[in-house]
Amino acid sequence: MNWFRWAAGGYVALVGTLAALGGIREDAAFHLAAVVLTLPVGVAALVGVYVLRGALTGLGGLFAATTQPDGTDASWLVTAATVGNTALFTGAALVTVLLADRALRRRLRHRRAAAVC
Repeated sequence: MNWFRWAAGGYVALVGTLAALGGIREDAAFHLAAVVLTLPVGVAALVGVYVLRGALTGLGGLFAATTQPDGTDASWLVTAATVGNTALFTGAALVTVLLADRALRRRLRHRRAAAVC
């Protein structure tokens, strides 16, 4: 099981890196890759991205401008969205690892029980 921990750590780091790159470069391809890698939990994270963006724009817009004079998003909004999206996708990767671990343990337990009979 030691290999599983190393693989899980690398997987979570990869998903977190992809989500951070998607926010820093403002490129949807990185977010799409993070969603695909974290399926099926990634769908919930993707919904969370849109909810987070709406909440940040709505609530943050009460206190600060959400756009700059040239029409781009304000830096506080981009930063907050990047941090939030990275947290959402990293959390989705962690949940995926926990689900995979649970399935692997259940499968090993059933194999051992079948071998005993």
